[in-house]
Amino acid sequence: MKQNSKHSIQLDAAELRDLFHSGKRKEFVAGMRLALRQILAKLHVEDHYDQVITLIKQDTCYRELNNTWEELKPAVRSQKWQELMERLLQITYGTRPYCLRCGDCCHLGSPSLHPEDAELLSRGVLSARQIYTLRRGEPVKFNIDGRLGALPSELIKIKQHQEKHHCIYYGKNQRGCTIYDNRPLQCRVQACWAPEGLEKLWQQEKLTRRHLIKEDQDLLEMLEVHDERCDPRKLDAAFTRLHDTGDLAVLDEVLDLLRQDTAIRAFVTQKLNREDEELNFLLGRPLVEIVRAYGMKVEKDENGVYHLVSDQ
Repeated sequence: MKQNSKHSIQLDAAELRDLFHSGKRKEFVAGMRLALRQILAKLHVEDHYDQVITLIKQDTCYRELNNTWEELKPAVRSQKWQELMERLLQITYGTRPYCLRCGDCCHLGSPSLHPEDAELLSRGVLSARQIYTLRRGEPVKFNIDGRLGALPSELIKIKQHQEKHHCIYYGKNQRGCTIYDNRPLQCRVQACWAPEGLEKLWQQEKLTRRHLIKEDQDLLEMLEVHDERCDPRKLDAAFTRLHDTGDLAVLDEVLDLLRQDTAIRAFVTQKLNREDEELNFLLGRPLVEIVRAYGMKVEKDENGVYHLVSDQ
C-alpha cells in the first residue's frame, strides 16, 4: 500500500524541470538527497540521514534509476521519480518503527469504530453527539487505498473538524490525541510505518448502530423505515439513470428521497425526543449533503420551491 499523499514530497517546479530535462546523473543524485532531507524533516527523523542513504544505495529501484537516468526521456524520468519518492518514504518509515505522536494520522481523518469500541460509549468517553454513521451504499473515498466507491457496509466514525477535517479529538496545543488513553481500536492498531495491521483490521467486523441502540425498539423501527425509504443506493441508482439516459424526471425522484429524509429527521427529533446533534449517528449523513458527491446541490427559488442544480 502506498503511503498517503499527505506525505508526498515535491521539489520546486524549476528544480524539477531542470532535473527531468538535463538528464545529468549528478543532478539526479543531488535532487534525491534534497528530497530525502525534506522527507526526513517531515517525519521528524533528520538524524536518520546516513542510515537511510546507506539503505537507498542498496535499493534496486534506486540503483536501476541511477544507472539509466541519462538514457531516459523527460516524461519517463518524471514517472520514475515519483516511484522513487514512494520508495524513499517506505525506506524512511522502516527506520522509524514507533509513533512520534506527530498528529499526521489524526489530520488525515477520524477512525472507524469496531465492536471493541462499544465500551467507550457505555463509559461516556464517546457519545452519540460525537460520532456519525456512513450507511451502506454511500459514496466514499477509502482511506486504505484512496479509491472512490460505494461503501459495502455500515461504518460508524468519530466526527471530524468541519473545516480542517481532522479528528475532533486532535488537540492542536498538545499536538496529539486528547483521549489517547481511551482511543479507539483503529487508533491503537494504526502504525504509519507498518500499514499491514490497519489493512487487516479493515477486513474485520465494524461497529453498527444496531449494536448500540438494540434496547430502543421504537428507534430501531424508525431506522428500518429510514434505511428502506432513504437508501443511499436509491440515490446512486437514480443518478446512474440520469447519466445513462439524460432523463431529467429522475431529479424529481431524487428530490422526493431528500424530502422523505428531511421529514424522518424532523420526526426523530420531535416525536422520539432525540437531539439534532445525534441525527448524523442515528440516520447517517443527510441526503442533501450526499448529493454533492454527484456534483449536485439543492437550491430554493424565490417561490420557496426546491430544485436540484449543478454544484460545479
